[in-house]
Amino acid sequence: MHLKRVFKKIQNRIFHRVLGKMFFQGEDFYTKPSLKKFFIRNINQFVNEKGWQTPFIYTNEECLDFWKSIDNKSPSIGNRPENYAKKENTIVEFLHNFWTPEIEKANSILEIGCNCGANLFILNRLGYINLTGVEINPMAIKEMEKSFPRLKENINILIGDIGEILRKMKDGEADIIFTMGVCMHIHPTKNYIFEEIARVAKKYICTIEPETANSNYVFARNYRRVFEKLGCRQLKSVLVGRISSEGIRGNNDCIARLFKL
Repeated sequence: MHLKRVFKKIQNRIFHRVLGKMFFQGEDFYTKPSLKKFFIRNINQFVNEKGWQTPFIYTNEECLDFWKSIDNKSPSIGNRPENYAKKENTIVEFLHNFWTPEIEKANSILEIGCNCGANLFILNRLGYINLTGVEINPMAIKEMEKSFPRLKENINILIGDIGEILRKMKDGEADIIFTMGVCMHIHPTKNYIFEEIARVAKKYICTIEPETANSNYVFARNYRRVFEKLGCRQLKSVLVGRISSEGIRGNNDCIARLFKL
């Protein structure tokens, strides 16, 4: 077991210092476009949408273990639940404006990967009354109880693996399913989850995701292509960073898409 951890550490270092710089890219595709990035984006999206497990990316089990183990002392500072709890309102206010008038405040809304519930808290404050969150990390739910103590009284929370939870849900159980920076972490070998999202959603699917960033636990996809292959129809889309001169911090390279079932 010790040797396995040592090997994984060496593998990750090779990835970040060598392969990451050569073949993978961050979230600046639209602000600093290049021919190289164009080809890398298309290769990454093709491989991930095909569901292939390539060398040096995390296995699905490693991805699940990573997200289940994140707490407020995690070295992955940006993923700590307490930091999610402090996120700005602007991206959720953008979501509200983006999917209006199609989505109504009385609709049943399911968020995939709700973490500590910051998005749901803001939506609830905006008047949405039928909210459910799915989250794999129990420590994120503990942060919800600390940062948003009354939120659990107003929403439903399902704790566990996204794929397993969706498979137990009925067809069309939620009017709308949305994700915000979560689909990008769905492992390529678990692409069936997108089929489950399209099955469980009754009316609409909304994604706000980076579609070009790719790493050992971030997987680039074109979500219009993903969901239109499942019979969904895209109603509208926008590059989040272009909605204002300053954009929305931390989401500038995300594309917002609204699909109708």
